[in-house]
Amino acid sequence: MPLDPRVAMRAAASPVPRPNSSQPRRLLIAGAVGRLGDALLAEALSRGGYDEVVALADGDATMSYGVRGLVLAPLEMLPPLDGVCIAQTVDPQAPDARSFHGRDAPFAMVTRDSMLRIAEAACAAGACRLVLVDPLPVWQQLSALHLGLSDETELQIARLPFDGVTVLRPLAQGGPVVGSWLQRIANIYLGLQFLMAPRSMPTLTAAQVARVAIDALRTGESGIRVLGVTQIGDQLINRAEKPTKVAPTAIDQR
Repeated sequence: MPLDPRVAMRAAASPVPRPNSSQPRRLLIAGAVGRLGDALLAEALSRGGYDEVVALADGDATMSYGVRGLVLAPLEMLPPLDGVCIAQTVDPQAPDARSFHGRDAPFAMVTRDSMLRIAEAACAAGACRLVLVDPLPVWQQLSALHLGLSDETELQIARLPFDGVTVLRPLAQGGPVVGSWLQRIANIYLGLQFLMAPRSMPTLTAAQVARVAIDALRTGESGIRVLGVTQIGDQLINRAEKPTKVAPTAIDQR
């Protein structure tokens, strides 16, 4: 039976299996900035089961960060990986996009334009599982449409030969009322959306989103899953951790 050329191309693009299973298990966290980035690093280091956690560097730095098990690496110099977590920074210009104390200054932010490139590099480095934290505003989570892949970027990421892809959609909120008049209007509109959100939508702390993200990498489920804010809350309930049932304020970054 002739080989389907599409199957051949997919196999050719697949990461080469590691000959030595004793190599360190590594997780790449791209977008380790702000409180969500802090939470992802803490969760991965404390209970992820990885020998090393690699934070994507902003620039060409390759170094130990002074925390046991945590190293920095630029996209062009990634070590062999087992998994990757990509956390998009919704508004890189927001004052709280980075930690106020400057801890995350060496870490790269993730924009929508860079997500695919990071996923491709991680896949080429051998990562077999990917978690994408891609927040959406309230109005986009009021129907079932948010439980599918949202745009061409996510579709292309899903086509990469990962064993498992999980997309997490916590709530995105508008930043402070600053910037151009168009940005001000957009942020005010997003703020009003939060006031009208159903009370059934849980408020999620950054730590809770991080726990679900790292759990998704550890469970080893295959295929593509998309979890909105309600489904993320259900995951927490399943692990006996109740999210807050109040009017949401996006990822409540506490």
